[in-house]
Formats: sequence, structure tokens, C-alpha cells
Amino acid sequence: STKGGRAVLARRRGKGRIRQPFSKSYPLAIPTKQRIRRAAEFRRVLTRGNRKSGDCVNVAALRNDLTYSRIGLSVSKRVGNAVTRNLVKRRIRNAFADMNIADGWDVIVTAKPPASNVSYTSLDETMRRSLKRLGIQFHPSGTVNSGEGE
Repeated sequence: STKGGRAVLARRRGKGRIRQPFSKSYPLAIPTKQRIRRAAEFRRVLTRGNRKSGDCVNVAALRNDLTYSRIGLSVSKRVGNAVTRNLVKRRIRNAFADMNIADGWDVIVTAKPPASNVSYTSLDETMRRSLKRLGIQFHPSGTVNSGEGE
């Protein structure tokens, strides 16, 4: 716990490792402004929005006054351990990014325990079906919904 001891430990940690500067630009990530993160926003969508249930996910959606759509994820410990939950979240995020849904929606996707055992294509199809049942339109595949241009 001395100053010299901390310096030694810092040298050992960095030894043999090339340090890359941390970058917050993820090519496939959903931008922060397209995420629902506050508890109050989750509550608003879950209480006022419409819901549809699929085999492995529940989807709640509510119109927003924005020029882009946002997504919120809820994956409980019932789905699996941390590795499994993160896999399910990555799949849901990727499916949402590939969908190009119409602008102006807040969407909450809640994973059910079977979500850990299904393939990406099955999860994607279940989400698409639920969103269509909620009346959410999709952009043509050539049009990208980037949330930019305000």
C-alpha cells in the first residue's frame, strides 16, 4: 500500500501489453440518444404503452415526440448467468438496429427465460412479429434509421 509498491504493481500490470486508447465509438452499437435508460421512461412506456408477447420476448411500445425511435432492454436473472444475459442483450440490440423501424417510437423489450435457448434469427423474427402486431411500420431495407438530422 506504499507509493513504491503501487508503482511496482502498475509496471507489472502493463508489462508485455500494448495499451490501446479506449474508444467509445462502437460501429454496431445503438447511439446513446436512441436508448431508454431512465426508470421513469421505462415506467411511462410500460404503463401507457401497448404490449405484445412473443415466444421469447415481451414488447411494449409507445409513441414519442422525437424524430427517432428508442429502445430499452430488460433481461432478468431468470434468463441465465451474466454471460447468457449479455448474449441475449447483444442479440436484441443487433436485431433492433437491423430492423429500421419507423421514427417516433419508444420500445421496451423484455426477454423471457426461453430467449437464452433460441437462435438470433428466431429472436429477430419474434421481435418483428410483435412489433408488427403493435402497428409499428418498418422502413425499406435500403433506408437507414440513424436518428440523425435534427
